[in-house]
Amino acid sequence: MVKLICYNIEYCEGMEGLWYQYLKFWKIFFPPKNLDERIVKALKKLKPDILSLVEVDTGSFRSRGKDEVKFIEEKLGLQSFVEKVKYPLKGWLRFFHHTPIFNKQANAIISKFKIHNIKYHIFHEGTKRVVIEATVKVPEKITLLLAHLALGKKARAKQIKELIKIVNRKRNPVILMGDFNTFNGTKEIKELLKKTHLNDKISLDKKALPLTEPAWHPTRRLDYILTSSQIKVKKFSVLDFHFSDHLPLMIDFTVKRRKKKK
Repeated sequence: MVKLICYNIEYCEGMEGLWYQYLKFWKIFFPPKNLDERIVKALKKLKPDILSLVEVDTGSFRSRGKDEVKFIEEKLGLQSFVEKVKYPLKGWLRFFHHTPIFNKQANAIISKFKIHNIKYHIFHEGTKRVVIEATVKVPEKITLLLAHLALGKKARAKQIKELIKIVNRKRNPVILMGDFNTFNGTKEIKELLKKTHLNDKISLDKKALPLTEPAWHPTRRLDYILTSSQIKVKKFSVLDFHFSDHLPLMIDFTVKRRKKKK
């Protein structure tokens, strides 16, 4: 059994999504001390094999120069990671690569399995455009795709169409996950599910509401883990973590073995 967690940690700013918390704007630059250690402590109890992080700081002055991806990997005793700043190096968005804090705003995948075949897909629309692709053997090969979609509805719709093409080009079973910012509800991903045959197994969680944001009182589903049919999800959980404005998702899964050709 493989345990995977996907979590938007909001750069460890420590806000649960209450409106008045955003008045404390200085947290963007000076977040609570040791929040990353509290997150690690909670994650250690669950012992994830794969951890996908959205909105992680890889070494700006906000994180006091600490690469949170490396820190979390080491503390959890995992073996491999890939991290990537969310903004492309082409066009006007390369400006973010030369701007303090923005140039360290990334997404990441951390794994106890060796990560290989790393690729980066760049959307044509939106500000956050980078999709991380990585392959792991669990022991069957699977493709992990981590995305953080646009805040704007039109840009997000175009990104979803591009995601469909990306998923359908993969030969391995796929896990597509991340913060999709679906402010208009899960109807935004209907075409994605239909045209890729990915499955949303959140209904397996009988205890929690299928909502992930804001953490203090969830009213929206923004976060997803979608899986190919070859991936058998045994358990799906919305975790009651209050370290950011999103709640993390967790799945326990196995992969159907491919039949060897004679």
